[in-house]
Amino acid sequence: MGDYIFHEAPLPADFTFDFEESLFNTAAYRLMQFPQGWHSFYAVDRKQQTIVASFHLHLAQDFAQSPARAPFGSVECADSIPPVILFQFIGFVDSRIKTFGAARIQVKQPPAGYAPQHAALLQTFFLNLGYTVVDAEVGTMIPISQDFSTHLHTWENRKLKQAQSSGLVFRQVASAEIDAIYLFILACRKQKGYALSMSLPEVRAVAEKLPQHYLLFGVYEAEILVAASIAIVVNKRVLYNFYSAHDNAFDHLSPVVLLLQGMYDYAAAHGMQHLDLGTSAIDGKPNFGLLDFKLRLGGVPSSKFTFQKILV
Repeated sequence: MGDYIFHEAPLPADFTFDFEESLFNTAAYRLMQFPQGWHSFYAVDRKQQTIVASFHLHLAQDFAQSPARAPFGSVECADSIPPVILFQFIGFVDSRIKTFGAARIQVKQPPAGYAPQHAALLQTFFLNLGYTVVDAEVGTMIPISQDFSTHLHTWENRKLKQAQSSGLVFRQVASAEIDAIYLFILACRKQKGYALSMSLPEVRAVAEKLPQHYLLFGVYEAEILVAASIAIVVNKRVLYNFYSAHDNAFDHLSPVVLLLQGMYDYAAAHGMQHLDLGTSAIDGKPNFGLLDFKLRLGGVPSSKFTFQKILV
């Protein structure tokens, strides 16, 4: 491997990351989900004294997974890592986690659009190493470039202008309003027969622990909240629309379009590259109505795979 070597936690002293780990892979986030059971592995460049890849797995009984409870986990790496080292690193982790008693590994990838080159390599290497795809979702991401309206289908552009002329206004909401925003979104989801994957205490705990990563946004008619989002700064490149919803009484104004315009502008002002609209699925099948809506907003489809391997 030349200048490269693979390490299990703890990290080598004085080594620094040559890439930014996404929020869900950071120790601060992982340990809030499960305080024990984690096994962390790193590929390091000894010559440069940098960490060029990381892979965090939570092991419970004989099942290892990345993440344990998050939208995604998986391997993250630097642009500088040679493909052969990345391939060998995954194989190293497979063999090591097996020695800790793992009989099965499951890995949930981020949307491919987060890092297309890395995604192409990882998807291929997982398959080469005996993993199979056990879940496939379609995500959508709006690239942040020109004005938000340039991404919109004619119909959604009309709805945006209608919402603006009707007096609806977008605001960033103070973090202290997390309970109110969550309960509003939950009530709106219940109107449509949907639930939320996290409870209020769970969302509140992580938002209070990591306030720089959890942002609140709303659309108001006067002082009445009509649409809202809990968004996550995943890394310096991506703002993720984690939970969002609007009051059915305002369907005619499509206030979510105005909400997303405000979030897009926030992301642009902070130098981000993508607004992640999330996946569009119900019970593992495409939700075509939601997917079509996101595509009309300028969302670019992005595959999101979950891989599994039985260790023998």
